[in-house]
Amino acid sequence: MLSLKKLKPQLQKLFLFLAVAVLTITLSQDILFTLAPLKNLDLKLIDDRFVHRGEIDIKDSADVIILEVTQESYNLIPDSLRVWPWPRSIFSKVIENLMNAGAKAVGIDFVMSDPDRLSPANDSMLINTIRKHGSVVVAGKTSIREAARLAYSEVTYEMVQYRDTTYEDQKINFNNIFFNADSSIGIVQVPVDYDNVNRRYNPMVVSTRAGNNLPSFGFALLNKYYNLSQRTVVKREENDFIFAEKKIPRFDKQSMLVNFYGADGTFPRVEFAHVLDDSEFLTQEEIDLDAEINYWEDPDIGLLYSGIFENKVVIIGSTLPEDKDYFNIPFSKGGVQGRNLLYGVEYHANVIQNVIWDSFLYKQSRFSEIIFLILIVFVTFFGSNSVKQIKVKYQLLTEVINFFLVVVLIYLIYFLGFYLFANYNYVISIVSPVIAVVLAYFSSTAFHLLKERSQNKMIRGMFSTYVSKDLVNELLQNPDKLKLGGEKRNLSIMFSDIAGFTTISEKMTPEGLVDFINAYLTEMTGIVIRNKGTLDKYLGDAIMAFWGAPISIKEHEYLACLTAVEMQKRLIEMRKEWNLSEDTNLSIRIGINSGDVVVGNIGGQNRFDYTVMGDNVNLASRLEGANKMYGSGIMISENTFAAVKEKIFVRELDNIRVKGKIKPTKVYELIDIIDDSRNQEYSWIGIYDKAISEYKSRNFESSKKLFSDVLSIKPDDETAKLYIERCAAYIANPPDDDWDGVFVMKTK
Repeated sequence: MLSLKKLKPQLQKLFLFLAVAVLTITLSQDILFTLAPLKNLDLKLIDDRFVHRGEIDIKDSADVIILEVTQESYNLIPDSLRVWPWPRSIFSKVIENLMNAGAKAVGIDFVMSDPDRLSPANDSMLINTIRKHGSVVVAGKTSIREAARLAYSEVTYEMVQYRDTTYEDQKINFNNIFFNADSSIGIVQVPVDYDNVNRRYNPMVVSTRAGNNLPSFGFALLNKYYNLSQRTVVKREENDFIFAEKKIPRFDKQSMLVNFYGADGTFPRVEFAHVLDDSEFLTQEEIDLDAEINYWEDPDIGLLYSGIFENKVVIIGSTLPEDKDYFNIPFSKGGVQGRNLLYGVEYHANVIQNVIWDSFLYKQSRFSEIIFLILIVFVTFFGSNSVKQIKVKYQLLTEVINFFLVVVLIYLIYFLGFYLFANYNYVISIVSPVIAVVLAYFSSTAFHLLKERSQNKMIRGMFSTYVSKDLVNELLQNPDKLKLGGEKRNLSIMFSDIAGFTTISEKMTPEGLVDFINAYLTEMTGIVIRNKGTLDKYLGDAIMAFWGAPISIKEHEYLACLTAVEMQKRLIEMRKEWNLSEDTNLSIRIGINSGDVVVGNIGGQNRFDYTVMGDNVNLASRLEGANKMYGSGIMISENTFAAVKEKIFVRELDNIRVKGKIKPTKVYELIDIIDDSRNQEYSWIGIYDKAISEYKSRNFESSKKLFSDVLSIKPDDETAKLYIERCAAYIANPPDDDWDGVFVMKTK
């Protein structure tokens, strides 16, 4: 009896340990039900591991090339052929050129479900090209019901062969009329996870219409790459898919986990029209210029001789946003939240490259995961009990130590998951063992509470301490965070204002005015935020923003300039969208300055804002107002100009002394961001610069003549008109010998 009494606590511990282990396995292994929130969290942690590992630079070594259809390609297609879908003869020519350049396989990631809109002969040409080379895969789709099987099919995957004879039912073409060219088709539909993110890829899908398994698009291309029959599909084993003597680890019964190399743009891309543009094809550009350009066969720059396509898999597809052929993936462009879209062509490219390089992600097997969970529960449960039994003067100390050890254990699990992923491409569940730690810890705590009632008060105090760690308590514990004051930083500050807003507002109803202001501020604020700016405040229709705080930014001057240019361009679009009358002159004036300011929480004891202050802030505000005199849209200071002069088009406006300042400031009008394709639009700047130079040299007659030349090109240029008036005044009344060309602003 005494022996049983001594064993009872140990048996209770053992029973509770087993109960926690069973509960943890039940919750994490989908035995009785699936907890979607836990699944979503586990998937998100996979995404975090991608971000932590970072992108892998593969552009110089990739075996897959993206032949992208962009707006540039669309513009290069002759007007006579510019009908979408493009004539199939275009795709035929591109395939011929790619094969001549040594491409090993070509995939057309367009579902061509209807005949050519111009001529049946175009379809015949593409069919003959596909049959001729035998290295082309076309894209197909299954029905909605069959597409659902991409995620939930329970069939057993085996090596399956298509029937040798052509299907009698010609409608079985999987939404692509070129299926019957040689049956080389790949299903492009991709499975999606609970949280609407695409992380997996199905090597094949079952088609009830055809009565066979079909390879997915990427694996159909891999059949060509490895010289396998187009009828080859993977074979499923217990933990792997078998393909081309490779073992591809399964993530679940029907899919593999894609090892993404990076965000959109990771794989090398080539313009579709550049491969099309050989000596026999006239692009619209060649027609317009009446000159041969020949991106493909030019002996110096031709893609044919570059070797870029040699032994490569080439995927033809759209990277036009309006085609919406993209998927949500773990990576985001530039690490910016919400920019995690990857075009379909590159999604398939990642899978193909995974297989070629054997760079697979390996998921922890269910058996090893269960063993690991039992071990975690054991260590946490009995370890926690052991710590609780330590006798110290302050029993609360043991709880603190216990909690600390639990946190450390959770961190080690988290770190292990990231370490194995980054170094060994091994994916373990992080949520399941953390659940095991939490359940084991709280179970141990509950057991200890029941066993030692004397510690009840202390334990409740401990839990009270845990749940009191919210933001208010943190601020109470760190009152210095609420102190007023700031720090000195080098920032870029921007002020913008609607020109003549009072006149515009008088023509609107109060309701219409509110709608107008809200729409305007929403659009402009979005541009500021998108370009990493910090919105300081609204002053009616005016906007104040700055760059470089609270997070330091290296190119804050450029980002401020880019924002200003995008704001002006967006306003032009908004004028059209609002259908404003011709007499409504809606424009904005923007001033930008860069320099040292004070930034921080500034205000009174009961109310303060995170803002900036100082002379450089005031100068930015003055520059915004100074636009009115020169008729300019964006005025920047010499400090800002010095940091970005290689990246922008500007013209020098003047050397001015703003109200409240003694030292003059050289100011410039920001015209645009440098883009080689638009260089010719600003050829007049050279004439203007020469006119300014003559003006500074007191050659007012010559300067006036040059400013008149500027007006002949830009009749509405208010700056040129202003300088013509000044030149005329100085011709009539020459300035003093000590004239320095500085103009003093009388108003703010």
